[in-house]
Amino acid sequence: MNPLDDGRSPLSHPSLISFLLLLVLATLTGALIGGGIAVGIGVAMGMDITQMTAPTGNTPDVRTFLRLSNLFSHLFTFTVASLVLAAIFYRQRVWAFLRLHRSPRADLAGLGILWVLVSFPFAQSLYWLNRQLPMPEYFLRMEESATRLLEVIMTMNTPGELALNILVIGVVPAIGEELIFRGILQRRLQDKIDPVIAVWITAFIFSAIHLQFAGFLPRMLLGALLGYLFLWSRNLWIPIIAHFFFNAAQVVGQYAYGDQISQLEVDGPDEPYWVSGVISLALLLSIGWFIWRRTVSQAEEKE
Repeated sequence: MNPLDDGRSPLSHPSLISFLLLLVLATLTGALIGGGIAVGIGVAMGMDITQMTAPTGNTPDVRTFLRLSNLFSHLFTFTVASLVLAAIFYRQRVWAFLRLHRSPRADLAGLGILWVLVSFPFAQSLYWLNRQLPMPEYFLRMEESATRLLEVIMTMNTPGELALNILVIGVVPAIGEELIFRGILQRRLQDKIDPVIAVWITAFIFSAIHLQFAGFLPRMLLGALLGYLFLWSRNLWIPIIAHFFFNAAQVVGQYAYGDQISQLEVDGPDEPYWVSGVISLALLLSIGWFIWRRTVSQAEEKE
């Protein structure tokens, strides 16, 4: 196989274990840098350390601080860390390794967007199921804290707040999380184990790292859908685009309808919507099969 085809550098190809350990180190370093920038933002806004570590109230300044803190924390923890690590080992072939060297096909991008969007009702059913599972008190407190922060961040009273949320919740996570989870973690696991198993291991880690366990199952579903898109398309732009639309749809929906809609991550249904959930699952399986057949047929035509 041509080294350029799989993004490997003939000069340096680290083992899976060493690469993953360095990935953890890179993300921790990025988190420290992002946290330092967040502290700098807080200082510039006149906040003390107590206000920065436990923001209270729902004022424009608090919302701006939380959004900018999340933006830089996410940017350095995921995007910068993954790009730097990949560049160190894969040098000029970093874009090929990450599967970013080819433009996405418009048809696959559209199908990917449709696939994740029709997952909403089934994800809501999974969220209801997730809430029935017993969780330690510590996890419940973490969930309540994360929910309160998310409710503040998702308060949008102006178009400017909407635009900033699309950047913070839509653009930055879509790029950073897909780089590190699909572009690096799943990519390396696929070299060592069955690709389908790699998809689900990555989806599990993707959900667990958010530390919001009441939404663990629906988030793992999203991770799996994005993982399959990457596996089948062999192009990281496809899951990046789908991930962006999944997140941005929730932001725009909250801005447009406010309390009239429930957030997948915040307000789950009191009872499962079995009919819509079953229809959603059927659509997921049908569209997934269609995407798989389309990518397989295109691969066969190239051979």
